[in-house]
Amino acid sequence: MEFIADFFNAFWTFLGSIPDFVDDFMVKVGAWMVISFTKAKIAFIGYSWEVAREILTQLNVSGTIENLWGQLDSQVLGVATYLKLPEALNMLINARVTRYVMDVLS
Repeated sequence: MEFIADFFNAFWTFLGSIPDFVDDFMVKVGAWMVISFTKAKIAFIGYSWEVAREILTQLNVSGTIENLWGQLDSQVLGVATYLKLPEALNMLINARVTRYVMDVLS
């Protein structure tokens, strides 16, 4: 008779552990999904940057900026170079074109 009681106790304990198992499983699946989506976004940003760089190269944006930069007054050019405005402008243009490519591709 004790065997039957032990069996039902073990069965009841097993049924009680199912919600914990489901919770643990869902946490693992959720973590896997977040990590996978993050890795995919990182790869997508790299791909978008490659496309944006090709667009900037074909449109000769750097050459145009350098041409217009050379037409500035020497005093203004000196101050702008000291403040590193060309690098800042280059980063802003690259970031904007990359973001545009990401919006178009997604």
